[in-house]
Amino acid sequence: MHTIYSYSGSDFAEFRRTYAEVVRQEYYEGDLEMEVRPFIDLTVQKSLAHPLSLVRIISNSGISFRRSWHHIRDNKTGVRVIWFIRSGSLQITRSRNTCTVEAGECAILDSNTPFHACAQTDGEHFDAVQAIVPAHLFLSHLATASGFDASFAVNFDNREVVVKLLDLLLGDGDALSVNAAEPLAAAFLEAIADRVGNLVDTAPKRQRVIDVRLADIKAYIMKNLTDPDLTYDEVAAKCGISPRYLCYLLKSDDTSFSKLLWSQRLPKAREWLVLPEFKDYPIQEIAFMSGFKSAAHFSRMFKSAYGCAPKEYRAKFESDAQGMTAAAGSLPPLDGELLFDRAA
Repeated sequence: MHTIYSYSGSDFAEFRRTYAEVVRQEYYEGDLEMEVRPFIDLTVQKSLAHPLSLVRIISNSGISFRRSWHHIRDNKTGVRVIWFIRSGSLQITRSRNTCTVEAGECAILDSNTPFHACAQTDGEHFDAVQAIVPAHLFLSHLATASGFDASFAVNFDNREVVVKLLDLLLGDGDALSVNAAEPLAAAFLEAIADRVGNLVDTAPKRQRVIDVRLADIKAYIMKNLTDPDLTYDEVAAKCGISPRYLCYLLKSDDTSFSKLLWSQRLPKAREWLVLPEFKDYPIQEIAFMSGFKSAAHFSRMFKSAYGCAPKEYRAKFESDAQGMTAAAGSLPPLDGELLFDRAA
């Protein structure tokens, strides 16, 4: 774990400006407010960057953050934030409810849903850990929690597993390789999913059936992205629905089966093309790993989406390792109309 921000002083304007920038970089856009105090003491620490991030906040002041539809339209991130409150409390207000998360409890926030979060100290400090989880990873492990908006305690049967994994990832996350971090993060999320799953089974059914079905579909597709033989009928069967109903569900979400597949396969392939551990893998192998049946099909789809062939994309990175970020940023974003109107 390393410190990414620390402030101890009385210049409230300077503190608010600098801390707001950290919030934008690490999370998402929104309106930040702080409790005015004569002396402010706040530290933000971070551990792990992949496949999820862990951020710890320790503050002697109350913190308030509001994210509206205006912020969401301008800054769609798709991440989920799982809060673990160590001391103090957190009140989360959404359109459908308000819940208070006390010390020893957790709650889940969806960055693409408006909310107002207000953190309060216990008289001395507010101390919390946030797991910042990309949408695809969240749906792979916590699909049943997509609409879960209540706080929940961590004093459940597998509490020791959750706490030990959280402490391990917090304390040693920076030293873990990607290969070591991924299974640990997956186990951590699955342990939380066990608890949330039990609560969802007994909680009032607030989600529409259609939302639950869509979450199941997306989660199954995410888990089987690399299977080149993944079919429409297979997904329907595994999700316990008919192909016709699958079609209806996808249309209701303004998407299609091929769109879901390619919008996930192509970014994953693009990532693998430039990862050091895959630098010696031929383009054909990357194509097969990403679920494409042929290198030619992969190259056509990749070029349609990103404006250059896979080989060219990799060469841009290999030519100047220091320019990786700039090279990636120069490529156009995935174009749904250009790419997905074609047959899968």
